[in-house]
Amino acid sequence: MASIEAMGFTGIVFAILTLVGVELLRGMPGWSADHATVEQWLSQSGHRTRLTAVVLIMVVASIALLWFIGTLRRRLGTGEDQLFATVFLGSGVLLIALLLTSVAAFAVPATLAQQASPAIAADAYPASHGLGITLITVIAPRISAVFMLSLANLGRVTGAFPRWLSLLSMAAALFMLIAVTTEIRIAWVLPAWALVVGIHIVSRRKHLAAE
Repeated sequence: MASIEAMGFTGIVFAILTLVGVELLRGMPGWSADHATVEQWLSQSGHRTRLTAVVLIMVVASIALLWFIGTLRRRLGTGEDQLFATVFLGSGVLLIALLLTSVAAFAVPATLAQQASPAIAADAYPASHGLGITLITVIAPRISAVFMLSLANLGRVTGAFPRWLSLLSMAAALFMLIAVTTEIRIAWVLPAWALVVGIHIVSRRKHLAAE
């Protein structure tokens, strides 16, 4: 059975893949792009391939996040508060669903361009892109905040995480709750936080090995 510290790598995998996926999404036409610009963009196979790659990347990232949630629950042990543990697990599963739904929405025009035509895909682009943006910049950050806050509280109560990590989690969660933006870069916060947590868990493995 893999150690808890070794499984911390799942958090790092999730973080890196999600950061890559978000960066690829940033290359899409923006809100102000006209129909002709979107049609031309979607007519290029490289752009359609990019969106397909984002979907595959985020599927793997979501699987990594699911394993990371299990890793965190193992680290918390049997002393976890049932209320916060339930909120943590529920918000984590909901977050995965939101991430997958958002990238699917972003990828719909690419599928339409491939199966029908770039012109038809450009017609659907505003609604599809708008749904993806809303999910990833408005709804997902709030669920992420609940996810991080519940873990911060569990880590504080059980002593599974140092004080600085709990405070960092609370600060990141509060930022996600109050931030009002449709800028996709807000999606960087969750994977950046997961990267810090994952590195901390893995570093504990090295610390224990040294002892």
